[in-house]
Amino acid sequence: MIDTFDIMEINKRGFLTEAFEEPVLYAPARTDLIAGQCTKLEIITAFTDCERISTHMIGLSEGMSNNRFVKPLSVEIILGMTKSSLSKKKHEDICRLVQQINENSMMPNLSCRYICSGREVHSKIYLWSRPDEHIDYVPSFAYCGSLNYTMNAFFKRRESVCVCDPANALFYYRELLKDTIDCLSPEVPNQLKNITNGMNEDIEGPDNSEQEYLKYDAMMPTDKLEVSLLKSDGSGTGYGSGVNWGIRPNGTARNLNQAYIPYNKLDKKEGFFPDRINPDDENCPMFRVITKDYGAFHMRMAQAGNKGLHSVESNAIIGEWIRKKIGVPSGGFVTKQMLEHYGKTYVTFRKYQDGVYILDF
Repeated sequence: MIDTFDIMEINKRGFLTEAFEEPVLYAPARTDLIAGQCTKLEIITAFTDCERISTHMIGLSEGMSNNRFVKPLSVEIILGMTKSSLSKKKHEDICRLVQQINENSMMPNLSCRYICSGREVHSKIYLWSRPDEHIDYVPSFAYCGSLNYTMNAFFKRRESVCVCDPANALFYYRELLKDTIDCLSPEVPNQLKNITNGMNEDIEGPDNSEQEYLKYDAMMPTDKLEVSLLKSDGSGTGYGSGVNWGIRPNGTARNLNQAYIPYNKLDKKEGFFPDRINPDDENCPMFRVITKDYGAFHMRMAQAGNKGLHSVESNAIIGEWIRKKIGVPSGGFVTKQMLEHYGKTYVTFRKYQDGVYILDF
């Protein structure tokens, strides 16, 4: 195991069987390494999951914000085993995540393409490139092996990757590219018939938020908390705050769905959500929430005094979810009366032993 990552050391050894995240997903973008400073990562993977994509994008985003990584960064994924192993629900979750990430200006630019013609692809390649003044990008570092772009592969299974020739990796990536379709294309259901009937699930591991919700819903939570969506005095939802955070009185241009869940003193329960270990830490630790009907995403306490609960991938996730549930158009102003008509002015968090939360509304 390499405690202090060095790209040249990896290239010398050429083979890894553990501690994949730093060398494969992050280090080539580091600003403090002469051999680093790559801005583009192209991934070929047989399988992926939204948790792997999401945590990786958040890690890159935080690295860009503190200048640990160069910016802007982009990540392009080719998903290879789509024709036989991609469910409708998983496709919807991937599309939603890609859109959420790309709506957040602080995140890397993200794309995901599916193999839709020719033979399925079981390869796993991670190719980092750096910008060049004469051509768009120069392939700089590449890794290949058994390592799928999934949480199971990175943290649970015995896998291996080795350094490979970046020029050859780029040639292979471009050869596959012509057989792909963008996950956001309206033609995906026509190109991948199995997506329309949800025939199969990804054999790499469960990544269906509905199934995951049902699994946790059947378990006994360690704790439970109701958090109001109203202002602390209960008089309304607020303007330019809470669920209407993106709707600014001064007309500031924002995504109108941007929102947070107010975490006022009357609702607070000490230790229910992860707080800063060090008071000087910029952010509270993230926690993962699963919804029954809007996928899974990450949240954290934020603002002075931890008085807001934010979604990490995009500040618009909470607002989009709430509006969809109560039948308000995207970007519409949410009132207390609308929430009362729906039947709830609060959300419920259920906390589980492994640190996962169910979020209900």
